[in-house]
Amino acid sequence: MDPSPPRTAARWRAFLSGHSSEFLDSDYLRTAEAEDRAGWMVSPAQRENRWLGYEPATEEAVLAAEERLGVSLPPSYRNFLLVSNGWSTLAYTFDLLPVERIGWFPEEDPQLYSWWSEPHMDHFADRLRVLERCLLVSDDDGGSGGMWLLHADSADGDGEWTAYTWWPGDGGDPEPYGDFAALVAEAHRNAVGS
Repeated sequence: MDPSPPRTAARWRAFLSGHSSEFLDSDYLRTAEAEDRAGWMVSPAQRENRWLGYEPATEEAVLAAEERLGVSLPPSYRNFLLVSNGWSTLAYTFDLLPVERIGWFPEEDPQLYSWWSEPHMDHFADRLRVLERCLLVSDDDGGSGGMWLLHADSADGDGEWTAYTWWPGDGGDPEPYGDFAALVAEAHRNAVGS
């Protein structure tokens, strides 16, 4: 599989197809199946289609989300959504939300945002300003404790936003990546051990 981050719709299709095949043929999934814990990871339709994604988002759905959020989504993430509107178990860990469910971090996880905003957390103020303008694009239904965020106020000349992984339960800082595509490519490399 091409190791460069996928940014165009064509590259996303190739990358996500390869990722699906690698996951479906992985020792990780075989072990999970043998231990009877693979049911939540892959649906029968995903196995049959050899695709861990979903139907593409429509241009209208993406435009509606951009209007609802008041921003233009970064190109690499936008192209991802136009190939697959969300994703199941990306890099064996994260589910990515469909465009209809993405939202600003303070609104999507108000309890966690409130906790990090408390007076005894004033050492976190700079990071909190970043989180205020981050879109939450992942789902933690699997209980991983982590999240993927895209920072709207960090747009570069190409319109790409800084992407973050964050494990708030570990007490660490959000870890930055150049953009959504770079985050996905790195997560994939870590998952397959290459």
